[in-house]
Order: sequence, then structure tokens, then C-alpha cells
Amino acid sequence: MSDIPSQDSLINSFMQPLACAAIAPSLHSILVYDTTPETLQLAALIIAQMLEVINGYKVDLVTLGTYEDEDLLWGNLGLSVELEQQSLLWKQGLLTSGQNNSLQQIVVIPDLTKLNLAALRGGVTLMGADVAHLERHGQQAQWQPKLFWIAGCAYEEVKLISPHLLDRFALRLRLDISKNTDRVAEILKLLDEQNSDNKKPLEALPDEIIQSLNQARDLHPQITDKALNRVIEYTNILDIYHRREIALARLSLAYARLTRSLEITAEHIDHAAQMVGLKPLAKLPKLPATLPNNNSSNPVNTTNIEPLPSPPLPSPLPNPTTKLEEILEPNKTEDSVSTILPLRASDNPYPEDEEQDKSKVSSLQLPIGSFRSKTVDRGQFIGVEKASYIQDIAFVRTLLEAAKYQNIRKQSTGNSQQQLILLPTDLYRYRRAPVAEQMLMLVLDHTCLENCNWQKILPLYLSWAYVERASICLIQVGAKNARHQLQAQKIMAQSLLNPRIYEGIYKAGKGKATPLAHGLNLALQTLRHSLEHGRSTVQQVLLVVISDGRGNVTLTASQTNSPPPKVKREGIEDALNIAKNIAHFANFHNIQAVLLNPQSKAYPDLPLELAEALGAKVVDIPSLWDTSEVEA
Repeated sequence: MSDIPSQDSLINSFMQPLACAAIAPSLHSILVYDTTPETLQLAALIIAQMLEVINGYKVDLVTLGTYEDEDLLWGNLGLSVELEQQSLLWKQGLLTSGQNNSLQQIVVIPDLTKLNLAALRGGVTLMGADVAHLERHGQQAQWQPKLFWIAGCAYEEVKLISPHLLDRFALRLRLDISKNTDRVAEILKLLDEQNSDNKKPLEALPDEIIQSLNQARDLHPQITDKALNRVIEYTNILDIYHRREIALARLSLAYARLTRSLEITAEHIDHAAQMVGLKPLAKLPKLPATLPNNNSSNPVNTTNIEPLPSPPLPSPLPNPTTKLEEILEPNKTEDSVSTILPLRASDNPYPEDEEQDKSKVSSLQLPIGSFRSKTVDRGQFIGVEKASYIQDIAFVRTLLEAAKYQNIRKQSTGNSQQQLILLPTDLYRYRRAPVAEQMLMLVLDHTCLENCNWQKILPLYLSWAYVERASICLIQVGAKNARHQLQAQKIMAQSLLNPRIYEGIYKAGKGKATPLAHGLNLALQTLRHSLEHGRSTVQQVLLVVISDGRGNVTLTASQTNSPPPKVKREGIEDALNIAKNIAHFANFHNIQAVLLNPQSKAYPDLPLELAEALGAKVVDIPSLWDTSEVEA
């Protein structure tokens, strides 16, 4: 293995993997652990310089955050500014680099855990792909992607990412950056740099790196059998993620090209494994020619496992003094030495293997608790606005806008025919109210609120509904102002700010009967209508029940509005049966139930029976004389 003469810049622990990834198209995806957005952006700029040296043309940078949708990523139809053509133009997306001889792009993802679903799918589709296909809005395209992916992520949060996306990253790197400087001074310095007009440009690549990249471009080393066997020793033969051993072989090939070697040896494999922090696994015993029966009492002895010797570390080299390295490693002193280990030796570059059983990642599906529809135009329209796309067009307002300018347009275009000339600037679309995708359903028994401090604990759930912009369904049981004392009544509101909700909770008063069964039946009907009927967009329901369980009105009496001859336990049994139906319905939908127990001295077991039938969590409401803090 030949060494690089007088090229100290490539000895840097972070410059070597970047250079290897730049010269190998199969390594154009890097995941960096525990890095800062500034360092990640700087690494992307350095890669852009390397790609310009290798390919000979400019490279653009694209940053993906949390707001990109399908149209922005893949392209959409936009309005043309040409007055005569009156046509729609196809606008390319952020991930369509490679179409129509477009420039190569570097996709920078500052935090991989905050990437939205559309960008996650785009990464899985394009990362490492040789060809991409697009069929969208009548457009059909096929191209070779020209994307370089570099993402940042906290090492402890890798388990939150879909394994399909993690498997696409060829390299895993980690930087040890410890900042001992004053945080306040650092922020002030950053603000001064942003306010100043004369920003310092990025230092150009050293001549040594440019020469190495140019020479490595034309080399094609051959891999030896010993090197292939060494690759297997770093990967588990029973592992299903075969991209890892392929990535290690490709990284070794790129490193051999940088060192201008004509063949890939086991030393190249060891060096590449150290770049990403891989350790050799224990040597497995040779399996017999015929596998034993699973029911055999003499299993294969796997205790005689010999550990492989660790590869020798390279000899310490003097720390290079180029400005690029000072930016990448700002806290390195003159006495320190550079290594080729960007990963700490105690960390596994694939932490998702150890946390796989603990993580509950739904691969490429919307995460639980995310209820934000960006493409749904179903809310009630509250006006019109200028159209930026051709969906949900307000035709009447558009025709009225075009009619105002017909005389001028016919004169300017020489069109004497009685035809309406419609331009893209005339288009208007509906402005709609936001659609609530979460609901707070409150079943409030007004007959059990006298001796409990319910006004202290209920605002905890009302504040959740306000923050989440949830719709409100208030079911009043035993209210004084009810139209019928034997029936519960329902109030629906788009938000908590509706005055009817405040009056129904705090101004209703206590009635003479408790139609709890009818109130729960109204709740069940509303749940079915909101979650299964029509074009409802409700995705999650928080069901809060405040009751002592003492329902003294049967469901039949409430439906017929006739008093029962005798008051027995039938009303309680009806309420428990309907509660069980609600619990069965909640098994198939995203419904969370909570019962606030007023802790009544009479029949204290009834609220617990009702909570068990509902499958609800029980939260005790403190009495009026209890001054302790309330936790929900």
C-alpha cells in the first residue's frame, strides 16, 4: 500500500471520508452524528468544492427542513406569466436534479429526526438509485439523479428514524466537538457576522487535495480475495442489512484510489472500517457440512469463539495547519495529533440495531400525534384570494375579474370575437377555514359537581384543546337549563372560543335527573359520525367524562321522554353497557378516554366500574377542601 506523499490535508479525520465520498458516486449519502448545523453546512461546502474539481461544473446546495410537501419536492404546475400563451408551466422540484441537464445538488438535512413524511419518502426513493421515474400531474419523466445527501442527527435519537431511510446512508461519521468558549460571546460573534456585509468566503481547497482527487479519478483498483474475506469479518453473516458490507467495500475502493493503489488489500479494508468506527466481529465457528436437526439434544457448540485481533492504528502524524482543518476542528491544540477515527471506539455506528426492539417506528407512515393536513380543502370557505395553484378555483370570482378587462384585452390582441379572454392573473381560489383534525369530547354530569374542585382540573384538558385547535363536543348530563330533564343535550363547536361552550360548562347549573345512559349514547353516536361517516377529517378524539356513575334514568325513558315508574339500577346498567360499546369502538380508532372521578361518598365504586367499562384512565378530582396540587 503506497502512502500519499506530502498530503497532510487528507490525513484529517473528517477530510478523508469526505474525499472518498466525493470520488465514489455510490457513497453520495453521509449521516453525521452529533454535529452542529454550522459544521454540517461547512462539510457540504467542502464536498461541493471537491465535486466541482472532479466533475468540472458547479454544484448547488439544497436544505430540507420540515415544511416541504410533495409539490415542492417533485414539481408542480405553475401559472405562466405570458399573456398570449395562457398556458401552465411545469416547475421542477428540489429533488429532480438530473432532469434536462440540470446541475448536481447537495441535499443538506440539518436534523434527520425532524424530516417530514414527504422528504422521508423522497430520500428512500432517490438515495442510491441509478434511475428515477416521475409520473405526476400528467408529467412523465425519467432521469439519473444527481444528488449528494448529507444529514445530521443526534446519536441517541437514531432509533426514532425509519430503518428504511437509515439503511440508505452509506457512511456514518461522528465528530467529537467540545466547545469551551463563552456562549454569549459566541452568539454576539455570530450576530456580528450576519450583520456584516463583507463575509469571508470559504477557503479554497489545498493543491494537495485537488491533485489527489484528479489522480484518483482515473484509477480502477482490483479487489483481492483476502480483502473480500476481511469485509465479511466486519459484518454479521446473519444480518439482513447487506448494504453495510457493500458500503464498506466501496469505501475501501475509494480509499485505495486516493492512495493510488492498484489493488485493494486487507489494510485498505481495516482503514475504511476505522473511518466509520467498525470493529471486527468474533470469528464464527465453521458450520458442519450437514446441519443438525433442530430437535437434536446435541446442539452445535458455539462457545469456542476466537476474537479477531484489532487492526493496528496508524502512527500519529503532525496536525496539519490548513485553514479548512482549523474550521473543522477549532479546539485542537498544537500538541494534539490527528487520527482517522471520526467515531468514538465505544460507539456502534449502527445504534438502531441495539434499539430495534425498543423503537416503535411505523416505517414511512405518519407518526402518531401528527394531525396536520396541508392538502385538504374541505373547510367552510370564508372568502376568496389570488390563486397560486389551480386547485379549488372560485369560478364566479374569476369570471368577474376577467370581465373587467375584456375591452382592453380585445383591443391589445386584435380579437374582435365575442370570446372571454382569461389570463392566469384572473384566477381566484377559495379561502377556507382550517379543518380541525382533533376533537375534545366532554361528557359533563352537572349533578355531581357540588363537593369537588372540578374547576381546577378541567382547564388542563381545555387548554390542550385550545393549543391543538381541536373541535369541541360538549354533552351535558343533568343540566338545569336542559330542554328536557330526562335527556342529555349536545353542543358542537369548531373551537373552544365559542361562547356556547363556556356557558354550557360554567353556567348550566344542576338539574333534577341524571340521564347518564343517554349522554353516553350521544357520545357514541357522535364518535361514529365524526370518525367513520362522510368526509370528516377528525383523526383523534380525547374523551373526558366527569361523572359519579349514578345514572337514575334509563335509556328507554330518555328516548321516549317519559319518567320510569320506579328508579332502580337499570339506568346504571344501561350506562355501563353503552360504555362497553364505546370501549369496543375505541379499539379500532384513535380515542383516548379519561374519567375524572369526583370521589363521591355515596357509591364510591360506581365511577371505577364506569371507567373500567370505558377502558379509561381514572383521575381523581380533589375535594373543595383539598389544597394539594392536581396532576393529570
